[in-house]
Amino acid sequence: MRKEHWALLSLGLNLLQAFLKLVAGLLTGSLSLLGDAVHSLSDALASLIAFLSIKFSEVKNEKFPYGLYKLENVGAIVISFFLLFTAWEILQRALKGEVKINEEHLPVGIAVVVFSLVSSLTLSFLERRAGKRLNSPTLVADSYHTLTDALASFVVLVSLVSYYLGYNLERWAALIVSALIFYTAFGLLKEQVGAILDVSADEETVEKIKRIIRSFPEVKEIKRLLVRSAGGRLFVDAVIVIDAEDFIKSHRVADEIEKKITEEVPQVEMVFIHYEPSPGSERTKVAVLTRNGEVAKSFKETEEILFFSGAGRADRVELKPGKEECVAKELVRRGADIVVAGHHPESNRVKWMLHRSGVFIWETDKRNPYEALSEVSREALR
Repeated sequence: MRKEHWALLSLGLNLLQAFLKLVAGLLTGSLSLLGDAVHSLSDALASLIAFLSIKFSEVKNEKFPYGLYKLENVGAIVISFFLLFTAWEILQRALKGEVKINEEHLPVGIAVVVFSLVSSLTLSFLERRAGKRLNSPTLVADSYHTLTDALASFVVLVSLVSYYLGYNLERWAALIVSALIFYTAFGLLKEQVGAILDVSADEETVEKIKRIIRSFPEVKEIKRLLVRSAGGRLFVDAVIVIDAEDFIKSHRVADEIEKKITEEVPQVEMVFIHYEPSPGSERTKVAVLTRNGEVAKSFKETEEILFFSGAGRADRVELKPGKEECVAKELVRRGADIVVAGHHPESNRVKWMLHRSGVFIWETDKRNPYEALSEVSREALR
């Protein structure tokens, strides 16, 4: 099942439990059972928040190009506060006086509590396992909240059974359970706040990514590696030194590293590889003709040239649009090896000028200069 399906299942079960506990609480007169019904309603609200945060975390648009993945962490934080509320609720219940129960309907109350206990434990186990498999902090958080419902049901069950035996053990059991829930809630809150603040991934994952990068013989050094965790996803930002014959091969190696990392570490959402050449290892210079920030459709429309070499950083040269020869002279003067544009130049004189200087024209239909640059690095080596 998908993540949102687990959240909906949790929502449905909590609503069913809340209804059954409310009916049983009214029949038996048990305040603890009525309180547990209210607790199940809070579980249902938490599950609804989990569903909404999961659903909207997948949304991507122009304002949020990387998606709203951190909504899952926000949802988990909200759920942790529900855990704290639950712990306080059980603690309050433990400090209350003895409650008179209608013995005639006591079996109904016990049956409802047993059903709630078993179903909550089962769902908590399955939901937590699914949350870890799907890398969803919200599902994991909701599974812990479902577990607290099972613990609360256990407290109520102890209370109802002890009534038969003439003892009231609910107070002591509730104190222990509330302490466990407080511990779980604060641990969860600490973890999710860390994710919101872009905490680093665990050391084992970071070391695995380092091994992947070093598995490429062209990589001579890892100058920086940042791996942040957020929303159950990992984001990798690395600066490496590559020893390659030219710029195109260096770019291809960087692309292959990115691909291998995403294949071998499934929770990685994005990889950014910034590479620097070893001394004397880069010789190719690529120029991209642009207009209004996009790849120019022709030489005549060019108003800016981006020159890429070395680590892929761009040197910018502004030109006055309209003259192909001016563009060509600038390309030759700066030693461009490959020129990326929408079309070849129209002037035969300009074509000969570029040909004589060994400049290769690469036509592209890409509008983004960096996508066009990546296209050159991939296709030229096939």
